[in-house]
Amino acid sequence: MMRHLLARYHTGRDRNVETLVRFALVGAVTTTLDFALFTALVAAGSAPVSANILSYSCGILVSYLLNRSWTFRAGRSHVQALKFVLSTLTGLLISTCLVAVLASLIPPALAKILSVPVVFAWNYLVARLWVFRI
Repeated sequence: MMRHLLARYHTGRDRNVETLVRFALVGAVTTTLDFALFTALVAAGSAPVSANILSYSCGILVSYLLNRSWTFRAGRSHVQALKFVLSTLTGLLISTCLVAVLASLIPPALAKILSVPVVFAWNYLVARLWVFRI
């Protein structure tokens, strides 16, 4: 009996680690897209806040598609899509507030980089516990 419980715990823990790794890989792809677009827009003269909203929004779309199909292996659901958009828009709000405050103190690109870990933690926890519920 104990062996069975330990096996279930170990399998569940491995699954959680695998999900976190997949989420991080998707996050790396979308963060790269977000950061590249953000820097290009700022270099072209866009205000950091406007650039952040546009670049982050592009990342939301790619993130949903990859996380739904690969990270969480979830089916298509309009409710799930709505939850994802709501949670990532909250992430966008967090990111934009951080970038706005930090960009007044440090270079915009550094402000963007510093916002990433905070938003990553938010997005992962909400996706795992609310959007895709695993």
